[in-house]
Amino acid sequence: MMKKIRINFSVENVQAVGQLIRLPNILIIILTQVLLRYCILVPVIYSRNQGSGTPLVDFIALVAATLLIAIGGYVINDYFDVKIDSVNRPEKLVVNRLISARGAIKLHILLNVLAMFIGFYLSWRVKAVSFGLIFPFLSGVLWIYSAKYKRVFFWGNFLVAALSSFVILIVWLFEFFWLRIHALSFADALPFIRSINSIFLGYAIFAFLVSMIREIVKDMEDTEGDTLYGCRTLPVVAGMTYTRYIVAIVIVATILLLGYAQFILYRLGLMMVFWYFLVTVQAGAFYLLFSLFRAHDKQDYHFLSLLCKLIMVAGIMSLEIIYISV
Repeated sequence: MMKKIRINFSVENVQAVGQLIRLPNILIIILTQVLLRYCILVPVIYSRNQGSGTPLVDFIALVAATLLIAIGGYVINDYFDVKIDSVNRPEKLVVNRLISARGAIKLHILLNVLAMFIGFYLSWRVKAVSFGLIFPFLSGVLWIYSAKYKRVFFWGNFLVAALSSFVILIVWLFEFFWLRIHALSFADALPFIRSINSIFLGYAIFAFLVSMIREIVKDMEDTEGDTLYGCRTLPVVAGMTYTRYIVAIVIVATILLLGYAQFILYRLGLMMVFWYFLVTVQAGAFYLLFSLFRAHDKQDYHFLSLLCKLIMVAGIMSLEIIYISV
């Protein structure tokens, strides 16, 4: 019989629980998927036929499955990074303090089994087995990332950035599968599908780029432990100077793509959204670029990582401005 997962809860460990599940990241995922549904999909696709979209209970299940996969990924990442984290951020070490190493493995398995169960329930709802296969695939990718690719040059950063963008894409993917089996709703939505594709792709690219920047910056912050344990991250392999220029290039690419999006918004007459992007997201990106070349120690890089998260949240909140403006 499988032993119980033992977690040592106490007042001082409440913060460690938040660290284990990455509470800010979890809240960002929830916010992102909720805003995508209620600020884009519902008002655009179902404005003439309210209640014809995916049932709320199914959407909640989709969010829950996404969160379970994400938390499971964080747990297994902490399991494989115990030694590295003991050097890079000992004050935030969770495994072997809040939960045992064996308990972390069991918790990871439990979370992913639940996510896969929900995923196959959702695939049954939309009559597409392929949709259910997404969740074991994501679970496997997160395991491989934590066990191997996090320590391989560049690939770890790419995988995390891709998974961040998938948090956005999976909302539209599920909705599309639902529309496919409801002919009348699909016919109503058909004129808007191209626009929906563009919106979701734009936000997915934004999430990918900002996540890529943040992951490389975090590697710059964690160089000491990564070097000690043989991780071939970008700063370790290429050095801090070259890494700084690579991050700057990605930031500039993000600024240019945001500028292109603003140009489209300007042509569409969505001036409120245009100014929101300029004052919040673009200003944040320029400040990030400026701060990058002033950063020299662990604390500076930690600030840059936090700034990336704030830029991500600012970008997500633009969904609400779009809803108000349209």
